[in-house]
Amino acid sequence: MIKLSKGTAVFLLLFLFYSSARSQEISLEYIFQDTNIVNPRPSLKFINPNSNKVYYYADDDYDGSLNLFDYDYVTKENYKYIDSALDASEYVIMPSGDALCVIKGEVYVSRDFATKRIFNKDVQLTETDKYEYSPQVIDNIAIYRRAGNYYLRVFDSAKAVTKELELTSDESDSIAYQPIAFTRKYSDFSGTLLRMLFARYNNASKKELIFPNFNDEFVKAEKQKRGYSTVNLLEYDIRWGSKDSLYKKVTEIKYPDSTRYSTSITSYSPDGFSILFDAETLDRHNRKLFIYDISSKQIKEIYSETDAAWYERHTYSTSFLNNEEILFESEVSGYNNLYRIRTDGTGFTKIAGGNYTILECETDNKNKKVYFSANIEEPYEYFIYETDLAGAEPKQITFERGDVKDLRLSGNGKYLFYLQSYLTKPDELHCLELDGYRSEQITNTASPKFSSVDWALPELITFRNEEDGQLIHAFVYKPQNFNPKKKYPLICFAHGSGYLQNVTYGFSPYRDNFMVNTFLTQQGFVILDIDFRGSMGYGKEFRNKTYHNLGYWEVSDYVSGVNHLKSLGYVNGEKVGIYGGSYGGFITLMSMFRRNDVFICGAALRAVSDWKNYYYANKWFTLGRLGDFALEEDKENYRISSPITYAEDLQGPLLLLHGMLDDNVFFQQSVQLNQKLIDLKKDFEIMYYPKEGHNFFRQSSWLDQYKRIWKFFAKNLKNP
Repeated sequence: MIKLSKGTAVFLLLFLFYSSARSQEISLEYIFQDTNIVNPRPSLKFINPNSNKVYYYADDDYDGSLNLFDYDYVTKENYKYIDSALDASEYVIMPSGDALCVIKGEVYVSRDFATKRIFNKDVQLTETDKYEYSPQVIDNIAIYRRAGNYYLRVFDSAKAVTKELELTSDESDSIAYQPIAFTRKYSDFSGTLLRMLFARYNNASKKELIFPNFNDEFVKAEKQKRGYSTVNLLEYDIRWGSKDSLYKKVTEIKYPDSTRYSTSITSYSPDGFSILFDAETLDRHNRKLFIYDISSKQIKEIYSETDAAWYERHTYSTSFLNNEEILFESEVSGYNNLYRIRTDGTGFTKIAGGNYTILECETDNKNKKVYFSANIEEPYEYFIYETDLAGAEPKQITFERGDVKDLRLSGNGKYLFYLQSYLTKPDELHCLELDGYRSEQITNTASPKFSSVDWALPELITFRNEEDGQLIHAFVYKPQNFNPKKKYPLICFAHGSGYLQNVTYGFSPYRDNFMVNTFLTQQGFVILDIDFRGSMGYGKEFRNKTYHNLGYWEVSDYVSGVNHLKSLGYVNGEKVGIYGGSYGGFITLMSMFRRNDVFICGAALRAVSDWKNYYYANKWFTLGRLGDFALEEDKENYRISSPITYAEDLQGPLLLLHGMLDDNVFFQQSVQLNQKLIDLKKDFEIMYYPKEGHNFFRQSSWLDQYKRIWKFFAKNLKNP
C-alpha cells in the first residue's frame, strides 16, 4: 500500500478535478474565478550569511495566501512555518538567527528564531500607545518608525541598552524621510556607533490633485500631491552620549552644482570613509556618479554620460567592488552592459556586455566573480551567465528555457538563488550550486487550476517594419485546429508600460491576457502580440525611436505586423481589432484614430488620452520622453503624441474601460476623451468601474471587463 502525504493527496484530487479542463474549452469564468488561478509566486526574503538557510514565501496551499518557509541548501530540507497568534506583522531575520519583529504594534527581539522557528517576546524595545512598523536592524541596532518618524535603539541579549533616540521629528503631509544607506565600518571616526544616510523629501511644492470617490453615501475627495519634491541628503553620525544615551550629528550633503538630481542609488564604501551617489537629472538626459569623502565633507563627480533621448535603468547594480573601484551599468554602447571605474574617475572598463541586455547582476567580490542575467543568444530568452571582474568571456550557467530574475547570492558565494519561469510555468524558486553548476527547483507551487490547462502556446515570428526596416519580434496565437487556408479575424494585443518586454519565453507579466488568448483562439481569433518600438530588451536605439513622438512608431510596428500576417494568407485584413491597457490602451487609441484604414475596432483599457494630464500625474515618465510641458518648446511634443488630438478621425467602434479610482492614469483621461467624442458626434461604448484603480483587485471586475471585450470583438470582427 502506498501512503500519500496530505499535500500530495490534495494535489492529486485537485489535479483529477481540474484535469478535465485540458479537453474542455476554457471560459472567462474559469480564468477569472474568485480565487486567482495564477496564485502568488514565491519570493526569497532573507539569506542567512552564517548558516545554510534561506527564508522565502510561497503559496503551497493554492489559496492566495503566502506562507513562510526556510530551506537548508546543503541538506535540502524545507520547513513550513505554522501560523500562530504571536506571528509578527513585520520582521527581519538577523545573521545571528535572532529576529527583530513587530508584534501587536511593539518592537521585540525574538531570540534564536532560526532554531526555535517561533516568534517570542524575548527583548521588548518599545512600549508606546502608537504602532511601530518598518523595522530594520544593523548588528544590535534597531531602527523603526512611529507616526512617520524614525527612531533608534541599541539592545543586547537581554534588554534594551540605550534610551530611544529620535532620528526624525518633522514627518508631516509635506515632509517625509527615507533611510538609504548604513555602515558601522569607520575605524578612524572615534566615538561613532553608526553612520546612516537619509533622504528628506519636502513635498510642499508639489501640485495637489483631487481623486473623487463615489462609493459611499456621500462623495469623498481624496487629495494627493504629485510632482517633484525638494530633496535634502542628510548624513547622520550616531554617537554615544552618557551611559545609556545616544545623540546624532547631522551633515547635509550637497551636489557640486545647482542641478536638481534624482538620487537613484547610494552606498557606503566597505571601509566607511566615503559614499557613492548614482544620480540623474529630472529630464533623464544626464546621469552622473559622485563620491563624497566623509572626513573632508567634499563631493566630486567621477563619471557622467548623456543620452539624446532618456536614460533607462535596468540592473540597479551600482556598488563598491572595493574601496577603490565601483561596478555600474550603462547603455553607452547602445545596450545595457556592466562596467567598472575607479573612485578617482580613471580605469573605465567593460566587465560584461555586447549587443544584448543585462537585466540583473550579483557580485562575489571575494572571489572576483560576477553573475548576471541577459538575452545574449536571442532577445526573447534570458539565462544566467558568469564572468569575472577582469571581463572574461561570459559563461552560460543556467539552461532552463524562459526567463530568470531576482538573482541573490549566498553569503559564502557558493549558491545562487533565482526565480525561473517559462511560457506555461509561473515563477518558481531555484538554487544553483556554483561548484558544478547544479540547479535545483526549490518550490513547485503553481495552482493545479492553472497547470492542468493546455494553454495556447504562441508561435514566435519576426518581420520588418515597412517604414524603416527595423526587425520586430512578436508572438502569434492561433486556434487549436488552425487551417492555413482559412482567413481568420485578427486581434492585436498591446502591452503596457511603454518600456516592458512581453515577447519572451518566460511567463508573461500580462498573465491575464496570456490566459485570455487561449479563450479567444478557441473562439476562432488569431492574436498578434508585438514588442513594439520602445520595448525593453532590444537596445537603446529601439527605445529612443519613440522620443518626442509617442505612438507613431508603435502603431507603425503593428501595421507592419498586420500586413505581414495578411501576406501569409491566413488573416482577414478587413477584420482587425486591437486592445490593451494603460500604455497599451494609449496605443489602441492612436491606432483607432490614426490608422482607421487598418484597425476597424478597438478596446482601450485605462488609457492615456492626453499626455499633458499624465505630466501632472507622473513627471518622471513624461519628462524623459516628451520634455517639460511647462516649456513652450515642448508643448508640441505632447500635442502630437496625444490621442485626443486625433479623436475626430475615429471611424470604427471603440470601447473605453476605466477604473474610477485610478491614481496612475487618472479617470479624468477617459472622461475628457468621452466628452470630446460626444462633441464630435462619434459612436462609442464606455464602461467605468467605480471601485477599481489602475490595477483591478476584484475578480468580478476582471471578469466583467473581459466579457465586454470578448462580446465587443465578437460583434465587430466575427459578424458579417
